[in-house]
Amino acid sequence: MSEQADAHASEAPEYAAGGETPAKRRRELRQTRRRVEILEAAAEEFAIRGYHDASLQRIGDKVGLSKASLYYYVSSKSDLLAELLIAAVDSQPAEVSEGEPAERLREFMHTHVSRVCTTVEGQALADNSDVLMSKTAPANLAAARRRYEDVLASILRSGIASGDFRDVPVRPVVKFIFAGLNSVPQWYQPSGEFPLERVVDDVMGILLTGVLADGRSSSIAPDPFDRTRTEK
Repeated sequence: MSEQADAHASEAPEYAAGGETPAKRRRELRQTRRRVEILEAAAEEFAIRGYHDASLQRIGDKVGLSKASLYYYVSSKSDLLAELLIAAVDSQPAEVSEGEPAERLREFMHTHVSRVCTTVEGQALADNSDVLMSKTAPANLAAARRRYEDVLASILRSGIASGDFRDVPVRPVVKFIFAGLNSVPQWYQPSGEFPLERVVDDVMGILLTGVLADGRSSSIAPDPFDRTRTEK
């Protein structure tokens, strides 16, 4: 091989498996980092101003992008809110999918309340739950919401099948549990009398008594799902 050929060979890019070059990997890494920055900025914008008043221009300003450049990474506000919700689903701890139904439910609720009370991303989701739960939500938001709800629904169905939970209508109970959990940041004060762990345990205890099987639930209130109960 000639010296000129050797020079050209030394300058040729090194290809990884599948034909990926180091330059391409670096470019993808930069894009991933930029997308993370955009999501963090969007979470802050949604938490402070709410979904409807949030501005893609301000989100772009936070990460040094023009509004036009921001559209390279995202097409709408609903895309950003949907991605925040999907990230919450993907970051669920393994305990949510493993173990006994009651413990899985407790872990799910603990993770959710901790997130909405201690992270900007969680606050953005809780503060804009009306948008997420709306019947007129954009398709991508509705799909992301359904994916998150399905995690909780699968836990409830597992508990019903095992006899740990009562045979309750799953979807309404899912909505009820999320409404209760998302309300915690509205009244919880970090500087208050009780630490977050205590608040989380108390809220979970109150909500759990509504799904535990007969003999384990509270006897204070009548069973709202008792089909044999007649209205007076």
